Amino acid sequence: MKNKAIVLWQNNENLVLPAKISTPELINRGVQLSSKDQRQIITAFENESYEMVSTYVWTKTINSLKSQLSKMGLSFIAEMLDRSDINEYVDLQQVISDFEAIRLAEELGIIKGTSAFRLKQAMETVIHFNQPELDQDDADNELSEEETKMIIRSCIQGVLKYKKIEAPIDFKTFRKDLEETTFREDNSYLNKLILSPYFFHRTTVRILLSLIKSSSGAQLENSLANSNLIIPKIWTDLQHPEKYQIGRSYSELFADGQTKAASGLKQVLLKVGGFDFVPEDLRSTSFVRVANEVLSAHDGMNNFYNEPAPMNTLSKMGSVIPIPAFPICMTAILSVKLGNFYGISHDAQDGANFLLKNITHDRWVYFFNECLPSNDRILYKLMIDALSLRWIKYIASIDLDSILPEIKNRKIVSLLKATKEKNKTGIKKIASEIYSSIGYSNK
Repeated sequence: MKNKAIVLWQNNENLVLPAKISTPELINRGVQLSSKDQRQIITAFENESYEMVSTYVWTKTINSLKSQLSKMGLSFIAEMLDRSDINEYVDLQQVISDFEAIRLAEELGIIKGTSAFRLKQAMETVIHFNQPELDQDDADNELSEEETKMIIRSCIQGVLKYKKIEAPIDFKTFRKDLEETTFREDNSYLNKLILSPYFFHRTTVRILLSLIKSSSGAQLENSLANSNLIIPKIWTDLQHPEKYQIGRSYSELFADGQTKAASGLKQVLLKVGGFDFVPEDLRSTSFVRVANEVLSAHDGMNNFYNEPAPMNTLSKMGSVIPIPAFPICMTAILSVKLGNFYGISHDAQDGANFLLKNITHDRWVYFFNECLPSNDRILYKLMIDALSLRWIKYIASIDLDSILPEIKNRKIVSLLKATKEKNKTGIKKIASEIYSSIGYSNK
């Protein structure tokens, strides 16, 4: 499946950008930009209006990406992102962050891995220089020509040079087959899936859950049959965040009275012994919702100003985080703690520190064993110099000596040892290797 899924573009052989290209020529390659747009961008760039150029090009790019994602159905997007607040009545442009759009587009094969990596870097630069509290009289706070060129190239190369961007045919066929046919043990997709990177496993689980929640009749029967075949085959390799998502989906279907769908998913959970991952109450859902609000603020414009409110709300919900919500909550907390390339939200630190102070030894072991190995958000941050130093400053302060003997993943053990030794280079290298191993591009 991996080899097919990465063949993303058809009839685009002539769209490769040369390594050296003038900025006007580069902008003219942006076929999604009108001739008027191109002329105005070139003029603004030559007039050194770098922030205006970068913001405009970035907005065009991310809007194009989100528009394509919306065509796949908002219920499907909600399931893929594990976002219960997304429904058919919301504007996708407003409710998902730029980071979520880029990550999801990469997982679905809409953009290439290297393009996704560069777009994430461009996103952080645009967000930073759009913060209203920056002292505009300080020359260090001005977007440079080189930074602007990097943003333009990332946007053109990843998205805007194509007349349209869409998911690869193989992905669409795979999703259609899951709904319209019942797989056999010897199905070629199934064999490729088992050998694919982790994010394909995660994507497949979320597709199946989306189909189960939205289908009826024969389509529902096929989706349930395929879930009973596929999920047990990859269950052992699934990390706890995905297992809890399956458990929560069963709980929601049962509560909504969707008896056939709930019964079918129950058979999956019985087959894998997965009822430990079914939440007992709605408390977990509340934690998940607020953690997603923290991440939306963290990923958005003016993030340093917007992070404190949801972070403080999360800290006031209780010092003990329900285990089904623990993975996403830790992602939110550590995202605030590590910040981004340009710094941290100082006013959000008290809330993050309060929750981290109450993380027990067992919970840290759980996080390092079951959450971090597939946590692309945190691993991506650890590949950045400033963030790896913040990781060292905090994680090295916890009792790693008592935690290390209980960690099963050798790469995570190496990562924690590098942390203990305050080896920034080692942390970045190991995080990059893990990030790549789960299917994401690291360059």
